[in-house]
Amino acid sequence: MLSPTPLFAFGWVNLPMLGWLAAAAAPILIQLLSRRKYRETPWAAMEFLRAAVRRRSRRIRFEQWLLLAVRTLLIVLVVSAVAEPYVDSSGMALSPGQGVHRVMVFDGSYSMAYKPADKTRFDRAKELARRIVKESPQSDAFSLMLMSRRPRVIVNAALDRAAILREIDDLRLPHETAELPPVVAEVRRMIDETREHNPRLDRHEVYFLTDLQRMTWAPKLSETARAEFLRQTSELAKSAALIVHDVGRPHADNLAIVDLRPADPPVMAGRAASLRVSLKDFGRRARPRQNVDLLVDGRRIARKEVDVSPGGSAEVEFSYLFDAPGDHSIEVAAPGDALDIDNHRFLAVPVRREIRVLCIDGRPSGERFQGAADYLAAALAPREQLSGNARLRVEVSAESALLERNLADYDCLFLCNVARFSVGEAHALNAYLQGGGGVIFFLGDRVRAESYNRELGVAGQGRGGGAEILPARLGEVVYRPQFRLDPLGYRHPILQAFRGRGQSGLLTTPVFNYFKLSPPNDSSTTTVLATADCVPLIVERRVGQGRVVLVATSAEPGWSALPLWPSFVPLVQEIAAFCAAGRLQRCNVMVGEPLNASFPTSVAETAPRIQAPDGREHPARLRLVGDRAALSFADTALSGIYVVQFDSPLDGNRTFAVNVDPLESDLARIEPEELRAEVWPEVPFQHQTVWQDLDAATVGGTDRSESGLHVVLLYCVLGLLLADTFFSWKFGH
Repeated sequence: MLSPTPLFAFGWVNLPMLGWLAAAAAPILIQLLSRRKYRETPWAAMEFLRAAVRRRSRRIRFEQWLLLAVRTLLIVLVVSAVAEPYVDSSGMALSPGQGVHRVMVFDGSYSMAYKPADKTRFDRAKELARRIVKESPQSDAFSLMLMSRRPRVIVNAALDRAAILREIDDLRLPHETAELPPVVAEVRRMIDETREHNPRLDRHEVYFLTDLQRMTWAPKLSETARAEFLRQTSELAKSAALIVHDVGRPHADNLAIVDLRPADPPVMAGRAASLRVSLKDFGRRARPRQNVDLLVDGRRIARKEVDVSPGGSAEVEFSYLFDAPGDHSIEVAAPGDALDIDNHRFLAVPVRREIRVLCIDGRPSGERFQGAADYLAAALAPREQLSGNARLRVEVSAESALLERNLADYDCLFLCNVARFSVGEAHALNAYLQGGGGVIFFLGDRVRAESYNRELGVAGQGRGGGAEILPARLGEVVYRPQFRLDPLGYRHPILQAFRGRGQSGLLTTPVFNYFKLSPPNDSSTTTVLATADCVPLIVERRVGQGRVVLVATSAEPGWSALPLWPSFVPLVQEIAAFCAAGRLQRCNVMVGEPLNASFPTSVAETAPRIQAPDGREHPARLRLVGDRAALSFADTALSGIYVVQFDSPLDGNRTFAVNVDPLESDLARIEPEELRAEVWPEVPFQHQTVWQDLDAATVGGTDRSESGLHVVLLYCVLGLLLADTFFSWKFGH
C-alpha cells in the first residue's frame, strides 16, 4: 500500500546559501583564539585578588557564553534568511531517497489559449510544469499527458530532466475540446503500469494544469457513465495525490464566431452566394461596432460592423460572386478579444458550374411522362434544361446504372419506384453516402418493402451487411386518401421556402396511397412532412457524410397528385439542394475529425501532401477502394484551411476547412466548492491557485515569498543585533 503524501513540507529556495552556515563558527574561533594565556608566579598580593575573581567567575563566564551564543545565532539566522526557507502545502519536498512519480496533465482545450496579458493560460501551465521538474528531487520521474478529446501520453515515467523540459517546451496547444473521464482512466492505467515496472517510484502525484472550464470539468454523463467516472476517480485518489493547479481567471469575457454557412447551398459559379455569419458573446460587456472581416482565398474582400449585446448573438451577411468553379476557401474574422482562436471561422466551398443529378427509373417507358421518373426530371430542370442554362443537370437511367456508373460524379441520386436492391447495389449506395452524396427514395407500386428493409437496412436496426441507409422501416401500403398535410411548423430546411406561402398548394396536396413509415425511437431520423393525422410522409437522416430522404408516396400520378401540384417543382428542387449540400459538409469538419476524400485511380500512385494551417506539410497516402483512390488524414488538431496538394495541379488539389467547437468558447468556470460537491464528491484533492502571481509562486502553487519565514528571520536578526549591543554595554565588553 502506498504511503500518503504529506500535506506540508519544508524546503529552501536558495539551498546552496546554507553553505555559509560554516561562518557561524567564527565567533567560537575568535573566542578561543583570544583567550589569554597565564603564567603563574607566586605573589602574596595575588592571593587576595584570586579570591575576589573566584567570587565573580561564574557571572563573567555566563556573560561571555551569552554573547557568544547571540553572535553565533546571529550568523545562523542571517544565512537562513538569505536561503529563504518555505513551507509548501503541496507536499513537494520529500525526504532523500524517496522516488516520486509526478504525472502532469495539461488541459488541451483551446480555452487555454486565453491571453489576458503577455502569456496564455497554456504558457503559464508550461511555466509551472518546468518549475515542478526543476525543483523536484533528482530521484523523481515525470510523465506528461495532454487532456483533449482523446488523452495523449507524451512522456511516461521518464528520469531525463533535460528531455522532459524539451518536451514541455515543444508542447503545442491543440484547438480541441477536452474530456475528463477518459483522462482519469488513462492516468490510472499509467500509474498502475509504473508501479508494476518501476517499484522504486513508490509515491505518485497527479497535477492537473487547467483553467477549470465548466465544459471540461462538469461533463454531462449518463448515470452509468457517471458511476464509472466516480469509481475511476476514487481508485485514482487512493493510489496518488491529486492536485488541481488553477491557471484560469474568474469572469473572463469572450466573443466567438459560432457559425459560417452559405445561405443557399450548393454554391454555383456565376451566381452571387450569400454567406451568413453568426456571432455570440459569452460575457457581460457590450461590443458596439464589432468589426467582421470576410476573406476569400486569403484576400480580404469586405468588412462590416455589428453590435453585439452582453451575452447576446448577432448575424452578419456577406455576398460574393465566384466567377469560376473549383475549390475556394473562405474565412471570417472578428478580432479584438483575449481568445483569438474562436474569433475565426473557416469554410471550404466547392463551387459548382452545375448540380449533377441521376434519376433511376424503376419503370422506364418510351412514352413521355409514362416512366416513374419523368415528372421528377421535368420538375428538377423545367426551363433551364431547354435554354441550356441549367442549374441542375439531370440524367435519367435504368436500375443498372447503380453498378455501371461512377456514382461519385453525381451530387445526388433519385430512385423512383425501384422494386428491390441487390447486395452490390446496397453497398454502392452506402459507399456513395459515406462520401457525401445524397440519395432520395420515391416509392410506388413496384416497391417490395421487405427487400428495402433487408438489403438497405433501417436506422437503428442495421442488417447483415452493417449498412443502415433507410431513415425508417417500410410497412404496409396505406390506402386512405389524405387531403391535408402538416408541415410541422416548417422547421426543416427543405420546407423553409414554403413558409408564409400558403398558396403554394403544399398543404392541400392530395395523397391517395403511401407506405407506412416507422422511424426509429431516437433522434437520428427527422420527419420533414406528415399527414394531418401525424403519420410521417417525408423523413430524412444523415448517413456518413451524406443525406437520405425517403418519400412514402410516388413521384408519378396514381398514388398522389403531388407531381401535378404547383408545389412539386420547388419541393423536389429543395430536396435536391438539401441532399447535394452533403459534398459541402464533407469538406468542412470539426477539429479532431478526419479529412476524407476520393480521387480518380490515375493519382493512386502519387504521393500527395497536406498543407496544414500552420504551414507545415504532412505526407499522405492513398489506398484503392473500388474504382477510386481514397485518402484519410486524421491529424486535424488545428483549426483553419487544409489543402491536399499533388505534384501536378491537373490532378486536382482539394481544400478542406476545420473549425473549432463553439461550445468551448463559453469560458464559464467551475468553482472549487462545486468541484468538490458535484464532480469529485468524497474524492480528496488539493486546489492551488497560481494565476494571481505565478512568478512568485512555488511548485504546487504556494507563494513561498508570502510564507513570511525569511522575513521573520530578518526581524530576529534585528532583535539579536540590538540584544548584542545592549549586553555588550551592560557587561562592559
